[in-house]
Amino acid sequence: MRGDATRDAAPDVDATRDAAPGAKVFGAAGGGSASAIVTGWQPAALTKVTSTLGLTPKPEYPAGLGFDAFTLGGSKGKVESFEGAGKPNIAWCSGLHLAGGDVARGSVAAFCGPLTDVPHLIAACGVSNGGIDLYIDFRPRADGAYDLKYATLAAYPEPSTRDAFAKASNRKDFAGAYFTPKLEAWRTGLLTLPGATPNAPLSLEHTAALSAGPMLLDLRLPLSDASASAAAAACTSAVDTWLHWMTHAEEMKRALAAGMRQTATYTRDTKVRQQHFGFLLGKYAPLFGEADGKALTKADAGPLDEAYVGGGS
Repeated sequence: MRGDATRDAAPDVDATRDAAPGAKVFGAAGGGSASAIVTGWQPAALTKVTSTLGLTPKPEYPAGLGFDAFTLGGSKGKVESFEGAGKPNIAWCSGLHLAGGDVARGSVAAFCGPLTDVPHLIAACGVSNGGIDLYIDFRPRADGAYDLKYATLAAYPEPSTRDAFAKASNRKDFAGAYFTPKLEAWRTGLLTLPGATPNAPLSLEHTAALSAGPMLLDLRLPLSDASASAAAAACTSAVDTWLHWMTHAEEMKRALAAGMRQTATYTRDTKVRQQHFGFLLGKYAPLFGEADGKALTKADAGPLDEAYVGGGS
């Protein structure tokens, strides 16, 4: 049933909050530096996604841009790209691993195809400007008019127009399937990590354009192994939760019928990916400069004019 499958997917709040430096999940045995911890989780998480879903590598894409192996700001990195047309239902997946200098980042991003309404995944953490960055979002596939000033679904005002009722219905549907009270508690636990400082909230317009979800986390944490470990654990939990949704989508009855719903979802997804390009550029340009930041954004965001091939092909 939908509820049971989703409940099993929810992250362990206490495990995320109490993560110790060097825990095995991060691939950073013995603790190591914060830079090693915030990037150590990424290779195993990306491999788990690509192997579980049977994704196809696209090494020619980052290689053609010079980002299969590169150095930026004294850090060595690589971008790996994948796709999964048809049953894997992944229009684009990318993983960034950047470590060794003052700036470090590990990320896994996956944009779903229109066969289901499973949210897109963005999970990233890193080191920059003397602190730890943590960003996680499960981006919903329909407009829920999310306003991040409301901590829970129950806090939203009652709808009063037909459009507001439709968006409230989307919020309720996604909350039942994905954004459960346990996931809300997981997010709250991360917001209350020692020294956690949320970055400036998005405007309602930017929230809608990105299709940012109610579980969005955009935090700065103190530069310490403990903070790095908590951030890495959060990203690992986010990837595992999302992967559970992907592998249980049929069981959870989240398939989209062929026709208008798939077409509308694909059209919306195309705009969301275009907005994601700007989102990444806003992260990378301040760190690496406009030119290098834009080049890295192209490699990480993937080609924006490439059509998803649906069906079973």
